[in-house]
Amino acid sequence: MLSYLRLAGLDDGFFPPDYKRLKLKTFLVGTLYLGKRPVDIRVRAITVDGTEGTERALEILRDLRGADVVFLDGVTVAGFNVIDPDSLLELTKSVVVIYKFEPDVGKIERALRLHFADWERRYRVILKAYTRSSLVETRWKTMRIAVFGDAGVDVSALISYTQLVSPIPEPLRVSDLVASALSRSAAMLSSLRDG
Repeated sequence: MLSYLRLAGLDDGFFPPDYKRLKLKTFLVGTLYLGKRPVDIRVRAITVDGTEGTERALEILRDLRGADVVFLDGVTVAGFNVIDPDSLLELTKSVVVIYKFEPDVGKIERALRLHFADWERRYRVILKAYTRSSLVETRWKTMRIAVFGDAGVDVSALISYTQLVSPIPEPLRVSDLVASALSRSAAMLSSLRDG
């Protein structure tokens, strides 16, 4: 059954520190797998600390023609640009938020209050995902995850199935690799300024 699932991973790329102040763009990448086989990839520009994270994620999912499960690395991309997992459920059965590291929600709230007029909107999405999260045992290690929607499969088994070479589900790992490679190219980042 797992081999027939359409699995997407969405992740962002690197950006230099001054991109926050200048509100420049980096890359958001979506990779689609059919089971363990990669079948498609899409790329969008996303503003560092912007407000279009959910919109760009939905655009990528539409281009990929939807997915059964979408993996996210937290709910923030490009700094504090947020992706609302509930909004993605219009194009997927389930969103699985993976936390690579334990987030300090108090520290996040203080940073948002200090730097964003719309801090409450951003924090609401971050807190919603964290509050829903729990520790889940996988074949690699215990991981903090939050699940939105229902993929119709055991989440621990699904994550273990997608952990091919690391604890990170393969569609998410590959999206991170591609986004990071694109964004570490000065020419590629420069193309986002000109476009």
